Amino acid sequence: MISARGGFTLVEVALAMGLFLVGITGLLGLFQFGGGLEASARSYAELAPALEPLVKDLRRDAWLLDATGTIAGIREIRGEPVPGAPGYYYNLEVDALASLPRAVIRFYRSSPDRIEASAAFLLPPEVPLQRRLNAHSP
Repeated sequence: MISARGGFTLVEVALAMGLFLVGITGLLGLFQFGGGLEASARSYAELAPALEPLVKDLRRDAWLLDATGTIAGIREIRGEPVPGAPGYYYNLEVDALASLPRAVIRFYRSSPDRIEASAAFLLPPEVPLQRRLNAHSP
């Protein structure tokens, strides 16, 4: 007599559910990771048109001058709005002790602790002649 087995055992059902849960958990993690990448890409795209003019302005104005027009240090820039990118603010961090100072701009929206994007560039200690003359004139 042949015994007909109808259905699955409890172990088979539990194993199938476990595999399904592991797969769904992995997919949800990918969605979260992809969402973070999308938000980061959106921030960089919104900031891209404003970045070049901002770096140009910082290279011109970041260095402080004394009364004689000599470089006296670097301006501390915190919480400045980004021109051309509404809703964004930035902090400038400079390693001024290096032979060729490296600057990092960190962009954020609501809190400086939550950086949306960043950009690094060299900030040589150079000041345009016109700015030096303006600082030296009475």
